[in-house]
Amino acid sequence: MLDENAPHQTMRNATIMHTDSGRVQMVTWGEEIWNFEDEYQTQEFPRSIRATFYDEYGNITSIITADEGTNWQAKQLMNLRGNVIILDLRDGSRTYTEDFFWDQEKGEIYSNVPVLRVFPDGMEQHGTGFRADEQMYHWNIENPRFTLNL
Repeated sequence: MLDENAPHQTMRNATIMHTDSGRVQMVTWGEEIWNFEDEYQTQEFPRSIRATFYDEYGNITSIITADEGTNWQAKQLMNLRGNVIILDLRDGSRTYTEDFFWDQEKGEIYSNVPVLRVFPDGMEQHGTGFRADEQMYHWNIENPRFTLNL
């Protein structure tokens, strides 16, 4: 008997390249990826996930890592969970949180749990969550407070 809740495809140490008009926008790597044939075209990343984002010139702009994640392709919504780290290579900042969403339809990223953003000059920005555009140019940290480590 087949388990109808089982993934229809399982990949290990897999890389998925996301392109638009032949231009690489994001490369997603998963230690393990489960693809489901459900209404949301769900992809589960049960072990480890890394997403690398590129600009229009092919330069890496940011890298996001997490312990696990879910991508609902039909909803254009991704959720990363556990030890989420966002490294922004443009300004050198690192952002830490435990739960992260990327709403591709709205073009925004956000978290509704505590967040810490660390800048190369030692400044730390703490908050209870954040919202940013998906290119991470404009950030809104909720209930921000700052610490400067000299």
